[in-house]
Amino acid sequence: MIRHALDLGITFFDGAGVTGGVDQLLSEGLGDRRNAILLSTKIHLGPDPAPFSDMLLANKASSWVARRFGLVCSAATVRRRVEQTLKAIRTDRVDLLHLHAVSPRQYPKAAATILPELRRMKDEGKIRAIGITEGFLTDPGHETLRAAVRDAGIDAIMVGFNVENHSAADLVLPRAEQAGIAAIGMFALRGLLNSGIAEDLKRIAMEARISSLSELAYRFSRHQAGMDVILTGTGDPEHLEKNIAAVLAPPLPAEVLDRLRALTA
Repeated sequence: MIRHALDLGITFFDGAGVTGGVDQLLSEGLGDRRNAILLSTKIHLGPDPAPFSDMLLANKASSWVARRFGLVCSAATVRRRVEQTLKAIRTDRVDLLHLHAVSPRQYPKAAATILPELRRMKDEGKIRAIGITEGFLTDPGHETLRAAVRDAGIDAIMVGFNVENHSAADLVLPRAEQAGIAAIGMFALRGLLNSGIAEDLKRIAMEARISSLSELAYRFSRHQAGMDVILTGTGDPEHLEKNIAAVLAPPLPAEVLDRLRALTA
């Protein structure tokens, strides 16, 4: 899948650090084409789950507990996780390193203690850009990212944005664009197929002669002002090709956008 994506012209790949278990696959899949792409990955802010720091489940649990209770690990722990990530990906730098799923309770501590350490690592050349991802399902009003773009101490944000919840168009993206902060859209399709408005969306797509709900969703997110990259996740080559075609399609007609916004107002 990774090599097929490369052959199709994809130049942005997003891993998940020690909480996702995909960075090693990215390293193997990219091979000697590593320098042809931008590599993004993440680290979580939970306490070090020693002696299980290399275990996926332990890191996921640590990340969840930290978000819930507003805990933030030490700067030294973050540095060690970055070094672990570099080793896993077999590279000398990460193009974009995100603090992952930072909760509103975590953000002030992270801004005060963790971001300065990441900036030092950026000066050392181990990180090219610093980002923050939000916990979209638990922070649908984008409280964390609203604070982050206001402070303007980062280079990129990963923001939840889709037909059902497009509030970032008003609350986050204009300020990010003004501050020169890149915006990476996630959740363009995830969750929509099982949402309460799925059938209405399919009907709108059909009446507008749009091939699928997926195409409708990707075209909606991709052409939002201030959005720079749209993430797509898939395990099937044909599905990937359809998603790319949707992202490359023109903006949705104005009358379709009006129907979508009325549906989700």
